[in-house]
Amino acid sequence: MSQSYETYKPKLSPTWWLKSRNYFLFMMRELSSVFVAAFVILFLYQLFALAEGEEAYAACRSALTTPGFVAFYAVAFVFAIYHTITWLGVMGRVQVVRMGAFTVPPKLVTAGAFVGFFFVSAAVGCILLYAL
Repeated sequence: MSQSYETYKPKLSPTWWLKSRNYFLFMMRELSSVFVAAFVILFLYQLFALAEGEEAYAACRSALTTPGFVAFYAVAFVFAIYHTITWLGVMGRVQVVRMGAFTVPPKLVTAGAFVGFFFVSAAVGCILLYAL
């Protein structure tokens, strides 16, 4: 004879994540990925319009310079920076670097990630500045 038991279902309000700063920051980090994904989709659309020809790309560029899209790009930029900082901040905990019998300390891995990000960003920025 089988007996059924009720499953425990905690009662959480839809705003449970607003009650703790850590939960709020975690949810904002998760939300940031939506904005990053939307930015990537818009970027791919720009590439598609570029492949379609000069007229299609000009129409795409004029549409993307409206105040709504400019505001979206500003919000997406802030979320992308936040996402990057939080991801690089946990790098030392999720990426174990071993060199023979020696394990690189997590703080050094995190620092290396931030330094690498800075130098790659600076290099890309210089390339873009001198290319324009």
